[in-house]
Amino acid sequence: MTTARRFPLFLAAMAPAMLLSSGLAQAQPSFDCSDARSATERAICANPGLADLELRMAGVYEELARTVGETEARRIADIQLERREQCGSDTACIERQLLTSIGIFRAESRAAATPPAAGSDETQVLSDLRAALGREAATAQQAPSAETDEDEGSHAEERAEGIAEGFARLPDYRRRNVQGRLRDAGLLTGPVDGVWGAGSKAAVEALLGEARERGRNFPVHRPAGADALYRFIDSDVFYYEFLPEAAR
Repeated sequence: MTTARRFPLFLAAMAPAMLLSSGLAQAQPSFDCSDARSATERAICANPGLADLELRMAGVYEELARTVGETEARRIADIQLERREQCGSDTACIERQLLTSIGIFRAESRAAATPPAAGSDETQVLSDLRAALGREAATAQQAPSAETDEDEGSHAEERAEGIAEGFARLPDYRRRNVQGRLRDAGLLTGPVDGVWGAGSKAAVEALLGEARERGRNFPVHRPAGADALYRFIDSDVFYYEFLPEAAR
């Protein structure tokens, strides 16, 4: 049995696992740790915090399956499982991917329960999340780079211009929300005043760097890419992946 097919099996283990996580025993994930096969599964079983987070993710998946059906939920989940399994025993990576899964499962559930109008901001947000968190991101991460120092300098200028112009296109309340989220994520040290400045520029550039390391690429030198970045900052996925628990 492949790892990808093991993912939906956590539903059968939900009830006993929840009892174990209630404080009567050490937190357990939704799957049977005695049958853990991969390095990722063994790492989750060995870490109570990861086990509890994986169990939370299982509950969100269950809601997704009720909303979109088991077949579609399995398709969405398998993409995220493949990315999580690539973490091996890296606990920080596993935590990020579990949080990412929770965010995208919730986004897909909401979209299915209350379909947004075609062309609406909500439709575009979900499209951005699917692109940033699905297979396209993994492909972009693996693409080789042959940029020279001169090319990188030119691209840096284009990125700086793109993120500034994208910020300026936002209404005032969204500019403040973006700054607030960047501050809560520990990326912004400047004021939350809706004004673009050195602090906001540094925070957004720091986010772009972290996003690239996690396999997400926003072509901010183009208006559509910059707009997608700011929608991502507004999203649940950013909230769960980039904000420390104390800031939620």
